[in-house]
Amino acid sequence: MNDRTETRALARKCGMPYIDIEKETPDQKCVGLLKEVFARNYTSLPVRFLNGGVLVAIGDPGQKEVVESLTFHMGKKIYPALGDKLAIRKAIDLYYSPHPEATEARQAPDAEVQEEVEREHRIISILSNKGGVGKTHVSTNLATVAAREGKKVLLIDADLGNADISNKLALFPEYTLYDFLLGDVALEDMIQKTAYGFDLVGGSSGEFKLANINYVQRSKFIRSFRKVSQGYDITIFDLSAGIGTTVMDFALASDEIVVVTTPQDIIAGYACIKASFQRFKHVEESLLKKVEFYQPRKVYTPWVIMNQITSLKQGLFLFNRICQTADERINNMEAMFSIKPEYMGGILYDRDNFKKAEMERKPLTVVSPRTNPAQCLEYLGKNLLDHPELRNYSQQIKTGLGRFAMIFGMQ
Repeated sequence: MNDRTETRALARKCGMPYIDIEKETPDQKCVGLLKEVFARNYTSLPVRFLNGGVLVAIGDPGQKEVVESLTFHMGKKIYPALGDKLAIRKAIDLYYSPHPEATEARQAPDAEVQEEVEREHRIISILSNKGGVGKTHVSTNLATVAAREGKKVLLIDADLGNADISNKLALFPEYTLYDFLLGDVALEDMIQKTAYGFDLVGGSSGEFKLANINYVQRSKFIRSFRKVSQGYDITIFDLSAGIGTTVMDFALASDEIVVVTTPQDIIAGYACIKASFQRFKHVEESLLKKVEFYQPRKVYTPWVIMNQITSLKQGLFLFNRICQTADERINNMEAMFSIKPEYMGGILYDRDNFKKAEMERKPLTVVSPRTNPAQCLEYLGKNLLDHPELRNYSQQIKTGLGRFAMIFGMQ
């Protein structure tokens, strides 16, 4: 019995459809939805659109984690079909790598689709272990700065059950995430333009059901936001405070995680970093056990923002304390996985100007752009736009003649 016959028999046994990938010509529009690294890790290849989702050839049957991961990465409902592993790997080589023999087999996508495939869209989650650390201020100002730099930005208030962005900015959306989870409105129909250049999906406060969503609702939300985010350069999630499973799953479905903490709450900030690492490790270990040839991500890299600091030196000092603790209590105990926090920067404490921004219900970088905390947020927003591997910490505050020159456009 050959490999094809064995795979077909296995598909029948598992109650799955069988696909002969060697006789298929995958739609390049579908292929472009899944990055090559994930296609290889999961031995999976998108084939064609089907009933509002994507038919995907997979090499391992009955792997719930694979289908969930593909859903997260592609932003589409996945219809898995079992194919021969070796044939799928050859097809991945053909449709992802620039081999001459692939020229005729590939479908040339139109210009609009090509632009969408090539566009780098990043999803960034902002989280903290407790409320009151300035997470929402950070999210709104980062979105404002990124939009001012010419990026197309979507801000989603995913603080489920205690959303506050709409209130802080005096925006009153017709629909909120509560309407979305009830099934009354699509996520893309909830998007509201703001006066600050970014688009907003508003949340809802005081809804018990929203604060306790089930697995199906969580998967629906993740699938929808990944789909919507493809139309933006940057999507920023303002997540709920805490280290619950829903928060961690939303965060790990993002491309980057940013943890906001303060000198007063440094222990809680470290606990948030530790909890997200533990969830990261759990997911990678599950995939490693159940997915053949899976290459796990071994290093977890959250970004840290120190808010309410008295000096930039204090922020850097406290971040180094976090790294030291992570090495002592996590990295020295782990055999395979490790955590490597990176420093995004700090925000100087200025209670009066933040209160002023709250009174005017506008981002601080709009109300008081020349103040020290606004300069910090400006730096963080621009730093966020750089590719993670190209970022470096060089934060400074312009004072005296430097600020005078900045006001008159000399710098």
